Amino acid sequence: MGRRKLHEKVMLASRLALLVVGVLGIHPCVWATWPETIPWPKDTVSVDGHRLIYEADVRIDTAVQVVVPARTDWWIGLGWDVPTAQPSDWSGMSTTNLGANRPSIRLECHRTLARERGRVGAQVVHFQPWAFSEEGVSDDVKGWIVSSMNSNSAPLEQVVLTPDSLAFERDTLLAPLSPGHAFRVGGQWEGRARAGWRPRVAASVVVWRPGSWMLTAPGDPSTWMAVSSEDTFQPEGAWTKRCRLECGGTLDLGESYPGSRSASQFRANVFWVPGGTWGLAMAVVVSPTRR
Repeated sequence: MGRRKLHEKVMLASRLALLVVGVLGIHPCVWATWPETIPWPKDTVSVDGHRLIYEADVRIDTAVQVVVPARTDWWIGLGWDVPTAQPSDWSGMSTTNLGANRPSIRLECHRTLARERGRVGAQVVHFQPWAFSEEGVSDDVKGWIVSSMNSNSAPLEQVVLTPDSLAFERDTLLAPLSPGHAFRVGGQWEGRARAGWRPRVAASVVVWRPGSWMLTAPGDPSTWMAVSSEDTFQPEGAWTKRCRLECGGTLDLGESYPGSRSASQFRANVFWVPGGTWGLAMAVVVSPTRR
């Protein structure tokens, strides 16, 4: 008797379970009322009242890195050098240390390195240093001084001792200096941005320039009678003060889209010419090939 009653209970429970499954399968409206109460797993989805189980196969390889293809861009811009002020008690001046009064023109080619290692580039710069003319030197010159005139004329003056009917007269004339033409070539590197600025280092060498001259200051007036014009200026070596080093930062002006490099830049660098002068170099460059 006990086994028979147990068998009847099991059969009744089975029929009730089949009835519930049948009702749920025939009437989709029953499913519509249950999604908020039935805690379906996150890997299931209900479509037309039927629960579908899906499996997502995602594989991540942390050893693989995305390689950004190298990109080459051309840049053109203007630069301006502000050399350090010369001391008032200087004993001589090299014409290569005189600051030009015209901006430089630069053409550059940049290449982006892979794996965010920055950007390298080559540059050609045309600038106009002061060119010295021997023909313009007075026969009565006794030395050279810094010009007191604040103009775009020559930054130096020649001190002359002009013979007069009664005595020698001291006077000054503009130095025979005029803007020349010169070219320098070199390379540069830009790093990753830090607070908006990208570190930049560059090195270049002058491949063409006017001759470099050393101009001496006038000595004691009592010795002027023994000083000839040839004693006041001497040519410097052909490779003197040709190298130039720069270190500073680059600031992108705007961006084409978030995360991209801009097509215009502002630069502020400190430059140094070994054996010569140093100062501040500023430049603005744009790229017609970068979008």
